Amino acid sequence: MTTKIETTSPLYLHPSDANNFLPIEKLQGTGNYRPWKRSMEIALASKRKLGFVTGVVKKDTSDAVKGEAWETCNSMIISWILSSVTDPIRKSIMFVNSAHTIWNQLERRFSLTNGSRKYKLNKQVYETKQQNKPISEYYTMMKACWEELETLNTLPPITTMTAELSAFIEALDRQREELKLFQFLNGLDEMYGAQRSQLLMMSPLPSVEGACANLEQEESQRDVLGGVKQEMEGLAMYSKGTGGVLMCSACNKTGHTREKCWTVVGYPPGHPRNKFQQSQKQKWKPNAQKWSKHRPGNQMTAANATTSS
Repeated sequence: MTTKIETTSPLYLHPSDANNFLPIEKLQGTGNYRPWKRSMEIALASKRKLGFVTGVVKKDTSDAVKGEAWETCNSMIISWILSSVTDPIRKSIMFVNSAHTIWNQLERRFSLTNGSRKYKLNKQVYETKQQNKPISEYYTMMKACWEELETLNTLPPITTMTAELSAFIEALDRQREELKLFQFLNGLDEMYGAQRSQLLMMSPLPSVEGACANLEQEESQRDVLGGVKQEMEGLAMYSKGTGGVLMCSACNKTGHTREKCWTVVGYPPGHPRNKFQQSQKQKWKPNAQKWSKHRPGNQMTAANATTSS
């Protein structure tokens, strides 16, 4: 009887899996090993292949079909690992025939001890500052460090839950949230000093997510008000005066601009200079007509004018 590989089995390999592996940032060394490892674990688990690198899924030597399927999956996983590391690392694991062996070699080579990694992450948390970055970007940087620290701090499992133990866990969670809040507020720029004081005076203290949302609203309001301020400064520069007083470039008087100056647009009816301005226009009108009649190509005789009419 021929053995059939079920689609839910780790030994099943879909035809599209060869070119459908999730894109992952390449492993470069100790600096990005933990993020790379976590990304690989998620990608392999999504295809039911994580057991090959952890050693849980072993080759079945008693069944030829399953043994061949295991070899195929093992080779495919090796190709996924090779494509997700840099060239120098790829050369060092190129001739290893087991995905589980490659996984262990990379773990021994690039994994730091928990103490060293914890120290580095805690140091990074306290040294991270906003430095004019957007609030959301600054919060994302802090959250990445917090989440990695939580994975390093393993606690023993709880088998029996009591009321006292539940209250203790809730208090411990509150203390962790307060610590994250203090670390987050500590790295804010001084321009948010007033908002930081308001958040610290709240009772109970807000979560770090709530504080981030509050600061993002303040950031949005400042962006809007900053645009209005720039517009007002532009108008003040346009006025070319001191103290925001409008100055006309035509008559050199204050209180209006050139576009509304009477010497340019004309004096209103009833103004003493209106009659003088109108007389000047009438004086120049006959000269303009006389000049236009003598322009080449624009001559018109009285006979032609009569014929055309």
